Amino acid sequence: MGNTALSENPAFFDLVGQVRAMRRLKPDPIPLETIREVLEAGVQASSGMNLQPWSFVAIHSEEHRAWFGQRYKAAIESRFGQLDIPLENESPTAKTARALKYQADHLHTFPLILLVAGKRDWPFKVSENERVGLAPPNYGAVYPCVQNILLACRALGLGAALTTMHQVFEDDLHEHFKIPDEYGVVVAIPIGYPMGNFGSVSRRPASEVTYFDTWGNMDPGGWS
Repeated sequence: MGNTALSENPAFFDLVGQVRAMRRLKPDPIPLETIREVLEAGVQASSGMNLQPWSFVAIHSEEHRAWFGQRYKAAIESRFGQLDIPLENESPTAKTARALKYQADHLHTFPLILLVAGKRDWPFKVSENERVGLAPPNYGAVYPCVQNILLACRALGLGAALTTMHQVFEDDLHEHFKIPDEYGVVVAIPIGYPMGNFGSVSRRPASEVTYFDTWGNMDPGGWS
């Protein structure tokens, strides 16, 4: 069945294999119609009982991007330091760190920072008497929407990379952007036209992380 699906839907399978995190983005503006198309793709995601618990804050003004960028850079440096990686270090970790530093230094110049918020909802495992304070956002319901957004960005030639570093300054974030308490910010996604080229992602094959019936059993038995 897998081979048949691949042959009938080559564009989809090519697309999902090329959704790389793009952290070096041009300052060129993105048409509003393009962003609306991306977000319409996002809200097509499924959610339990079709509650659709997501909302978005599209940060595009220079003032608000500067506000976010300043706090994002401070948050990165508070957790990872200055990220000054020698250029001669060509390891995958070093390359990722340099890209992350570029994003932190230039985030305020990117044309759009998209906040994806989710309605707060206590997980079933948390009993009523343990529900103190604000519930977390419904991550499981919001992340399919996030993935649709990333796929749509790639399909439209936009670079994107989700980050959760906003958690370091989330209280200030809520106050500055007037986000109500019933929502929590799940991810922030800088979006723009990439400076580099798209390419295939590097992932472990599913066959290496798939077990049948019990953990550790990689033999599908009589499954044909």
